[in-house]
Amino acid sequence: MKRFVIASLFIGLSLTALVIGISCSSQTPNAALTAPVQTISAINPTYTSTCTNTPTQTATPTPQFPVTGFNGPYALAIDSKNNIYVGDTGNNLVKQYVNGFVSAWPSGKSKSAAGLSYTSPKAIAADSLGNIYVVGSGSVVSKYDANGNLVTTYAASMSSNLSGVAVNSASTTLYVSDTGNSQIVSIALPAGGLNGGFGTSGKLTTAYVPYGLAVDTTGRLYAAGTDNNVHIYTSAGANASPATVPGFNQPYAVALDASNNLFVSDTSNGQIEEFNVGGLTGSPSNIIGKGTLSIPEGIALDSSANVYVVDSGNGSLYQFP
Repeated sequence: MKRFVIASLFIGLSLTALVIGISCSSQTPNAALTAPVQTISAINPTYTSTCTNTPTQTATPTPQFPVTGFNGPYALAIDSKNNIYVGDTGNNLVKQYVNGFVSAWPSGKSKSAAGLSYTSPKAIAADSLGNIYVVGSGSVVSKYDANGNLVTTYAASMSSNLSGVAVNSASTTLYVSDTGNSQIVSIALPAGGLNGGFGTSGKLTTAYVPYGLAVDTTGRLYAAGTDNNVHIYTSAGANASPATVPGFNQPYAVALDASNNLFVSDTSNGQIEEFNVGGLTGSPSNIIGKGTLSIPEGIALDSSANVYVVDSGNGSLYQFP
């Protein structure tokens, strides 16, 4: 009897697995394998095998984590369709996973036609309209559609070191961590001008260097900073942080679930800390990844509240149900 074996990888729950190979074998365990021909479409994969007989048995892929092979990944985002975007920072790529299948989304599209775009992507955000925003070692925000086509770039006299990006739930406001200038910039969408009602003429100077950003459903902005803190602001840029907040050790990214529970990548402590809605008062309600993660950076959540983390220390993507 012939057996049809699928070696698989990725994503689980609402995502199907990423198929990474097909092989066929006979009843003799050590028989030589004939290399298969494999054809994959990003969403509806098909398979063609060179096995002598047509397989009569199929296997259901088993999702597995972590996903490895990245080069110092920092950025991570999940859109409303649960497509996953990983900033493969050391390789200057954003890798997109659609229904679990990695696509060529960034191929030839990591820079704009004018040559004004990012290298070393440090942060990614997805809006409610399916657009993707990327920042990194460049002075602009690159906006792409879900197919990887460059829509536009936003420039606001920012430095060439941008480390955070977030969009509000209405997809009308874009926030950027201008790390090189120690400020947070608010940009109106889709036009691209500065939001004059935020900070001073659309820019909020911080006493710390800002990194990861996130916006909750009420419009409050969360910013991780080099002062080992997470700061909260109103949509006008007014401080809304509690008087006493937990101490972190180099927090890099922040994320929120649909209920506004807050997740912080406490990078140098090698863990993700969860705080209940309205949190940052007292101890975290949950510790995620302790003993598994090395240097956690970007965080994102899917529609089922699974937590995803990219780890720059071991070049991996993790999922924590």
